[in-house]
Parts: sequence; C-alpha cells; structure tokens
Amino acid sequence: MNIAKHRLQALFTRHLYPLRRDFDLLSDMIYWPLVDTVLWGVTGTWLTETSGVPELVVALLMGLVIWNIIWRSQSEVGRNMMDEIWNSNLVNLFSTPVSVVEWLISVIGLSFIKTMVTLLVVVPVIFFLYSINVLSLGLWLPVFFFLASMTGWSVGLLASGIVLRWGPRVQTVIWTLPGILLPFSAIYFPAARLPGLLQTISWFVPTTYVMETLRAVVFGGTVDPWMLVKSLALNIVYLTLASWFFLRSFTFSKKMGLNRFT
Repeated sequence: MNIAKHRLQALFTRHLYPLRRDFDLLSDMIYWPLVDTVLWGVTGTWLTETSGVPELVVALLMGLVIWNIIWRSQSEVGRNMMDEIWNSNLVNLFSTPVSVVEWLISVIGLSFIKTMVTLLVVVPVIFFLYSINVLSLGLWLPVFFFLASMTGWSVGLLASGIVLRWGPRVQTVIWTLPGILLPFSAIYFPAARLPGLLQTISWFVPTTYVMETLRAVVFGGTVDPWMLVKSLALNIVYLTLASWFFLRSFTFSKKMGLNRFT
C-alpha cells in the first residue's frame, strides 16, 4: 500500500488547524486534566496525612498521568472519527486518494502530539502544587507512556469499529468504553484490592501491569521487567485484533455505503 507523505501532512493540518478555535478540544486537552490533577492531588494529600504513607499521593497522581495518556490516545482515534461523521465528511474524505491506513497513521500521530500537550501542562502543575516530580521515573516514563498509548489506541480502534459497523446510534461507546476499562486497570488502587473475579479480569488488561510496576517504583524503587513484557504482549494482541476489527468494519461500511453517515 502506497502511503504518501503529502496526504499525511494534509490530514495532520486538517485536524491541527481547528485547535486554535475549538474550545471543546482545548478543554479536553487542558481544562479537565487540570481539574482532575487538583482534585486527586487534594484527595491524595488528605489520605497521606490520615494514613501516614507519603507515597500515596505520589502513586495517585502518577496513576492520573497514566490515565490521561490512555484517555487522550483513545479519544483522538474515536473523536476524529466522530468529527468526520458529525461534519458529514466521511464520504468526501474517502472518495479522495486518502486510504484508511493513512487516516489511522495521522490520528495516532495526532494522539501523540495532543497527549504531549496535556502532559506538558499537567506535569509542571503536579510539581509546583505538590512537589512531585513525574520525571523522576527516569527512562521508565517513556516505556509507561508507550504501553499506555498502545492500550488507548486499541480501545479507540475498537470503539470506532463499533460505530462504523452499527452506525452513529451507538456513538456513546466512544466515551463509555474507556470507562469500562478504568476499574480493571488498577489506576488508583492495587489490583489485589479487586474482588476475585474482577481481579482475574484485571490481569488481562495491559495497563494493570504498567500501574503495578509504577507503584513498585514509587513504593520500593524496583522494577520487574516481566510485568512490562506481559503488558507489551497483551497490547500487541489487542492492538492487532482491534485494528483487524476496525478495518473489517470500515470495509463493511464501504459496502453498505458511507453516505449512511451523512
């Protein structure tokens, strides 16, 4: 398949240009992450004072950073798909030489850029308000970033595939599917705190291994590389399956006629 650089640049420009005027996108990238940072920071500080465990607020806020990465990664895939549907642009977009693979590459690239914007805002705020340096994770931080992003892309592709297959009437899945993932990801608490069956399910979620490793770093300074290998393996499986489902759903929609989204 021929992937053209100029088409990728056009897709990037098409989605980056509205950022200056789209307050919905700006609030998603900056406002809500800041609100979550303040709320969880205050909650973590209070829990630290009552429990006497100073690492608690660190683990909570670093978990919030990981969740922001997951949310932003999946949101960009799903939100960009919904933008094309809401603007009745799906037919116009794919009647051009742009391929669905080029579109996927562009939205994944956009998710990386917008996630970095969110982190560039949130990380300094965490440091100045709570004296917690997220960068102290060192070289493990980009590893956590990559693994969390892969999970987000998988969720975004799955949700987008569902919308393409069953139409805009199920568009709420774009925002609700990540919420289903949250309790099983051990973001704000150890997986061991989940009830038996839910705990078993959580070990099939890649981000559980990321968060357990992150807490191990915060509380003990140790890393079990096999935890991250398991996360990577699960991410590869889920991303492959989600990509397959998305492409199958797109092919189905083309046969049914993309004009049903106009």
